[in-house]
Amino acid sequence: MKLKKNQDNLKQIASLIEYAFLKDSDLTTDANFMSRYDHSDGYGYFDQGKLTSYMMVNQFKGEIFGHHVPIAGIGYVSSYPECRGRGHISKLMEEVIHDLHENKIPVANLAPFSEDFYRHYGFSNSIYQKEYRFSGDALASFKLPRKGKVIRGKWGDLIVQNGVIQLYERQLHTDDERNTIIREAWWWNRLDSYYHHRDIAVYFDNAGRPMSYLIYRIVDNCFMADELYSITPQGLSSILGFMASHIGSVKEFCMMLPEKSLLAELFPEQNELDIQLHPYMMSRIIDFQKVLSCMRPLQEGTFNIEVNYDDQCPWNIGVWQLNNHNREVTCERKEDELVDFSGPITAWTQVLLGRLTLKAAIELGLITNYRIKKLDFVKGKVSFYDYF
Repeated sequence: MKLKKNQDNLKQIASLIEYAFLKDSDLTTDANFMSRYDHSDGYGYFDQGKLTSYMMVNQFKGEIFGHHVPIAGIGYVSSYPECRGRGHISKLMEEVIHDLHENKIPVANLAPFSEDFYRHYGFSNSIYQKEYRFSGDALASFKLPRKGKVIRGKWGDLIVQNGVIQLYERQLHTDDERNTIIREAWWWNRLDSYYHHRDIAVYFDNAGRPMSYLIYRIVDNCFMADELYSITPQGLSSILGFMASHIGSVKEFCMMLPEKSLLAELFPEQNELDIQLHPYMMSRIIDFQKVLSCMRPLQEGTFNIEVNYDDQCPWNIGVWQLNNHNREVTCERKEDELVDFSGPITAWTQVLLGRLTLKAAIELGLITNYRIKKLDFVKGKVSFYDYF
């Protein structure tokens, strides 16, 4: 059931999360938790008056190829151990998905504790991170910039903060983001307070314009780069030069970057880099018509796309006619039309919001191409990562 915000419910929610996530402090006095709680809807299952299962749903603004759409972030999914396996979370997930549909929220994202578990509810892997690990030797060829300057500080430093915001918003206006959260002020501030030990470096060119930024922390002799964004090659090399200036004080460097990152191409000795790809977030399409209408097809024409299976969102099942003419995309339900492409909602999520091309999905047998038509979509990218 959807929970009312009152002190009794809050106390029970905090106690459950503290136990399930091994928190050692009272969450009701934790400003970081409360900021998220205050911007959330909560769903819980009670057994004889005791909250036994819970999940939190935050609503964000999102960017899908230039379309501003609401996106739900699901987190704090938890049950007491003695109450697990009774189907309580399943009932809550069904209610959440139904309410998201009623509130016209077309997409939900979450960080899974079990990918297989969430696939039962129509979620698919959609966002990946590329991890780079290397020693300081790999950075030896990078130097601090001779033109412009790098300014280091905290989020509260307005020069640093304004530089980050300018670059962040610039990317969001490129219409290239496919499933990216638009960070509002409360979320930025929560990121800062939650990760209070992080520093920020911004490179400004000679004209004082921000060209790149790095959000990082130094933990146990490791330089951890959590977010890097640059709009010019000089900006990128300047940030790498800033990292290189730490060679004498740290032993290892780790960078968590978007899946499409090609940063390794700048290193003279790529074999010094340990590069791994990690699944990060899963997505669930709640409103297939809305998401499909946000896509950017590579081919012009009319295509009949079928969702042949969606256990939790039956309104998605059927044939949807996608029209792309003169860069105008429309989508409407059709009956008795010959199907061009067909697949379950999980496969379509991988194609529309994930990294799979439609061609690759067909080759893997996830999507069936009935009429051998050519269709694919601009893949876009997720430049900024948010954890719920």
